[in-house]
Amino acid sequence: MQKYELMAIIENSLDAKAAEKHAKDLDGRIEKEFAGKVTFSDFWGERGFAYKINKQKWGYYHVNQFTMEADQAQGLRHELNLDNSLVRFMITKVDPKSPAPRKYADMKKEYEAQEKAKEDAKKPAEEKKAPAKKEKLTTIKEEPKATEAPKDDVDKKLDAIVDEAADI
Repeated sequence: MQKYELMAIIENSLDAKAAEKHAKDLDGRIEKEFAGKVTFSDFWGERGFAYKINKQKWGYYHVNQFTMEADQAQGLRHELNLDNSLVRFMITKVDPKSPAPRKYADMKKEYEAQEKAKEDAKKPAEEKKAPAKKEKLTTIKEEPKATEAPKDDVDKKLDAIVDEAADI
């Protein structure tokens, strides 16, 4: 027995409940028709595509893992090719030593919690840095050097040079 993973995209002409039912039917077909054993099943729901597939912009994603004989897997591929409600599918072999898969919703919650923790960690650091920057900006003042000419004198000299250049 070999361990496999199936990623299927169900077309968007179905509603969410019908797509989820079709995903469960796929699991049932694997067990009944092809003598496999489904060990993991996760319906992700609707997702957009990076590009159009068969003139469609989105579909319903379903992932499952199962074990079955290699010759039965070929028969499953053939049957899935004939299924008109699937936009795309992919069956891959899975290493039997690989860790158990996790539900997409659980991974998404963990990711969002990690992102929030990162943002929360940045906020106190930014708040501490902000007053220090303001203090530096308020204390730094440049005063004109005594050797420099006042601005009005420099402006008058520049105007005189521009006028001379215009006369030439």
